[in-house]
Amino acid sequence: MGFDEIAGNSRVKSILRRALRRDRVPHALLFAGPPGSGKRRTALALAQALNCVDGTEEPCGVCDSCRAVAGGRHPDVLEIVLEKRKSSEDLKTELSIDQFRDFKRLAYLKPMWGRQRVFLWKADLMSDDARHSILKVVEEPPASTTLVLLSENPDLVLPTIKSRCQTLVFGPIAVEEIEEALRRRGLTAERARAIAFLVRGDLDRALEENWDKAEERRTEAWEAFRGLVIGGREAEFLRRYAGLRRKDVKDDLEERLGFFRAFSRDVVLLQEGGEPERLLNPDLEDGLRELAAKLDPGGGLRLAAAVGQALAGLERHLNTGLLASALTARMTG
Repeated sequence: MGFDEIAGNSRVKSILRRALRRDRVPHALLFAGPPGSGKRRTALALAQALNCVDGTEEPCGVCDSCRAVAGGRHPDVLEIVLEKRKSSEDLKTELSIDQFRDFKRLAYLKPMWGRQRVFLWKADLMSDDARHSILKVVEEPPASTTLVLLSENPDLVLPTIKSRCQTLVFGPIAVEEIEEALRRRGLTAERARAIAFLVRGDLDRALEENWDKAEERRTEAWEAFRGLVIGGREAEFLRRYAGLRRKDVKDDLEERLGFFRAFSRDVVLLQEGGEPERLLNPDLEDGLRELAAKLDPGGGLRLAAAVGQALAGLERHLNTGLLASALTARMTG
């Protein structure tokens, strides 16, 4: 997998290519960014480039070394991942200090096959003991070793580790790029567009999404959205979120608001006289036109703003019940 095959974050890829071209790749890197933004894929592409037989800034992807990295078989490219518990199939929740004892030993050995040993892991999953145990390696990494730490919350990475890494910030993948990636996987333009808008920049989630299940959830969300705009489904929506205390309520509400955002965007498009070909939900055009006609001028924009405010509140970890109540009031007011 070369850099060209990874969607988004062209600035990060440009920095890495330039470093490879000049043979000045830092020995400790921190890839920081939201889920699904390509951090792990980029780390593996870097590992390929550092060990590719071509020795250029773009890995060839076909040599034995590149294929071994892609298949997780390269002896010099090691990803530290969560271990399974001995008594069950459940994963442990942290990377243990024992795993990093092995890492510290291997980091000082010369590469077995390639030019560079590359270690990558999710920094957010490290136990406190593990964080402190690797400080010396991060401070003085061997010349033949490259460390790549991946983080969704870089503010939680120990300052003593973070200060010794070059941080590269990844952003969410653009909707158009996710749509293109899904279409390359064989999805129709309509389905690719709907999923790309739903996942909010998370390419990993988009690639893993089951369309049939997503369609079922979209249908439920459409009925809820329509019921809130026209009236009659407020109590049902509030019961689902305002009084709910189950663990996954935030994820549930966030996904539903993602659908609401797409619906309100389509309503705005129709109220503004936009081309139907630009609808995110073309199969719902009749129902969307019905809502657009019922709302006064600017009503679609107010719906979109209300949904946007609710999504922003979720990002700030505000109370889901209060957000659901406020959204209901704005959509039905």
